[in-house]
Amino acid sequence: MSKIPDIVVVNGHGLGEYCDVKRIPEPGESCTAYNRRAAMDAGKGTNVACAIGRLGGNVSFVAKCGVDQCGQLGYKWLGESKVSTDYYWLDPSIESCLGLCIIAENGENLLLDFDDDINAIQPDEVDRVVRKLKGARYLTAGFAQSVESGLTACKTGKEMGMYTLLNPSPLRDGLKLPEMPYVDVLCVNEGESYEMLELDPEEKLDWKELGQRLLDRYRCGAVVMTLGSAGSAGITADDAWICPPAKVDMVDETGAGDGFLGAVTWCLSQGRTLKQAMEWANVYAAYTVTKSGSLEFYPWKEQIPEIFKNLGREDLLF
Repeated sequence: MSKIPDIVVVNGHGLGEYCDVKRIPEPGESCTAYNRRAAMDAGKGTNVACAIGRLGGNVSFVAKCGVDQCGQLGYKWLGESKVSTDYYWLDPSIESCLGLCIIAENGENLLLDFDDDINAIQPDEVDRVVRKLKGARYLTAGFAQSVESGLTACKTGKEMGMYTLLNPSPLRDGLKLPEMPYVDVLCVNEGESYEMLELDPEEKLDWKELGQRLLDRYRCGAVVMTLGSAGSAGITADDAWICPPAKVDMVDETGAGDGFLGAVTWCLSQGRTLKQAMEWANVYAAYTVTKSGSLEFYPWKEQIPEIFKNLGREDLLF
């Protein structure tokens, strides 16, 4: 019988390929890419789970993948990061998700996901597994396999007494999401905020207004919004705050959001408040953007004291 983890991650696994450009092209613009390469980039769910596992979290990953190189690498990478794969399985009827990451010289990126494994894991499968994991305290989910599976994970997790975090990414064109009172923390970036509110980014709303509108529309408990080089923001019904970033020279921001979400989830499981978790996760994520790649550079718990010391944030160690 499988042991009950402290944290459950329900999201997708994939395999990434990288290339470099001088800058991210504008719509309709052509550019030359160079330095095409494979990378240890496992997709949103695997990244989050591995970040938590490397920090010492007792975490189980729930996903389904194809019987191919991508699926087999999932077992390898998850196992190396101390993540339980009791509910990660391979299915010969599906193809694994592949992605392309385009990286500009300033570290900005553009991510393209080929949705081969969309709907790979069905909502009823997610519901069944999450119910088996009753006793876990935290659940984080996303839409990398399907919107319905991500929402089901949070609904069932909440019913099972778990604290739920949802990163509603990738968002599908024309997607209309329901109210989500079963989501304790909605984790988004600014672009996703505008898209979820069906707003034009040219409106230039501030983070507080965006967050409040998300709370009003989706009825979640809190909004955590990543702001890139400006750090992150937290918005609840009765409070709002900014957590400033750690200052680093950015090389590649790929996987920083996944690392941030993993770090927030782990910190919450260690008794930190949401604000404290965000402050800690900002430093963690800042370190990851100083390297080219994502999963392979997520730090282990033993590395954290030196990293935080080097970034001048020893005050956040616990």
